[in-house]
Amino acid sequence: MDYLFDSRGNCMSFLMTIEYPKYKQIVDAAYANKGGIEGQRDVLKASTAIRIRKRMIEDIIKGTVLPPVVIGAVISDQSFDDFLHLSEDQLVSWLVEHNDVISLIDGMQRTTALMAAEKEALNGLADYKLRVEVWLAKNVNHLIYRMLILNSGQVPWDIKRQLQTVFSTLLKKIRNDVPNITIFTQDDNKRRVAPAQYQASDILELYLVFGSRKEKIDIKEKLSDEFVRLDFIEVTSVDESSDLFCRALSLLGELDKCFGRYQNDQTEITGERFLNGKDIFGSQPARVGFIAATAQLMLGRPGSTQPKEITNAKWEEKNILMDKLIEKINQIELPQLKEFLALETLSEKLLIKKVSKVGDFEREFFKTAFYTMYEEIENLGTLEVCWNAY
Repeated sequence: MDYLFDSRGNCMSFLMTIEYPKYKQIVDAAYANKGGIEGQRDVLKASTAIRIRKRMIEDIIKGTVLPPVVIGAVISDQSFDDFLHLSEDQLVSWLVEHNDVISLIDGMQRTTALMAAEKEALNGLADYKLRVEVWLAKNVNHLIYRMLILNSGQVPWDIKRQLQTVFSTLLKKIRNDVPNITIFTQDDNKRRVAPAQYQASDILELYLVFGSRKEKIDIKEKLSDEFVRLDFIEVTSVDESSDLFCRALSLLGELDKCFGRYQNDQTEITGERFLNGKDIFGSQPARVGFIAATAQLMLGRPGSTQPKEITNAKWEEKNILMDKLIEKINQIELPQLKEFLALETLSEKLLIKKVSKVGDFEREFFKTAFYTMYEEIENLGTLEVCWNAY
C-alpha cells in the first residue's frame, strides 16, 4: 500500500487497489447521502452525462481501469501512526467499519456507473478492481486547505464549491463547538423565529467572510478575485482558524440573544424594518458585518500580517470587554433596553441612504457599526453611536 504524509496540510494520503464489493461497502452510506458532503454534485442527469455514463458502464464491464476515486475522513481522536501499521486489508476493514463518517470527495459519477455496471455484469463485478485514494485529516480545516490548493486551478471549482465539499463535516464541528446557536439545513425547511437561529447556507457565507476578512463577497457568483482566494487559503492553512470562527459565531449568538430580549409591545404593524431586538441579526448583512469586524480584530485587516502574539492579545482584550458588555445588556430592564438598541435610529439610517447596491451598502454599514462597537465598548451607552458611525 502506497502512502504519503502531507506535512503542509497535516493529512495522510493512502493509495490502494481494492475489489469493487469492498469499495461499495465503504461508500454505500456516503453515496446514499449524495456523497456525504454538502455541496457535492448529485448524479448528473443531463442527456450528455447519461450518454457518457452509458459508455463508461460498457467499458467497466469490459474491464477498463478508472481513474482513482477519492474518499476522505476526519480522524481527530486517532493518531496517524495507528494507520501506518495497518495492512491494506486492515485499512479496508477500518473503512468498512467506519463507513458512516466516510465522504465521497471525488467519484460520484464513477460510482454511479460502477453500481449500474454491477447490475449488468454477469458476475456482478465481483472480480473488478479499482484504485482508491484515501485522505485522512486531523480536523476539517486541514481537509479544506487541501481542497483549496488542489482544486484552485480547475475552472468548475470556485471557493463556494470547494467549501461545500467539506461543509457537512464543518457543520458538525460548528454544532459541537457552538451549542448556543441553532442551524437549519435546507432539508429542515424551517425559518428563524427566535434569536440565534440561522440557515446553514448563511453560516457558510459567514465562514467565507471570516476567512477573507471582507464583508463584500457575493457567494452566488464565481469568486475569481485572487486576493480573496489567497487570503482565504492563508487563513485556512492555520490550524486554529476554524476554532476562531466558532468563537466569533458563538459571540454573535450571545449578542443576538441579548438583543432579542426586547420585543415591541405594539399590536399594530408600524412598517419599520427593525421592530424587535431579534430583527438586528435577523439580517444577513448585519451578521456579515459583525463577523467581518470580528475577523479583522482577530486576524488583522485583509492582506496584513502581524505577529500572532499581538493579534491574540488584542483579541483577548476585546473579547473580555465584549463578554462584559453582553452581561451588562442582559441586566438592562426591558424599557431601557429599547433605548439602548436605538432601533429607530438604525431604521432611519438605512432608509435615508439611497444606493444602487443596497446589499453591499448594508454590509459595509454594519461592519463599520460593529467595529465601532468594539472601539467604544468600554463607554458604550447606547448603540446609537454605532449606527451613526458610517
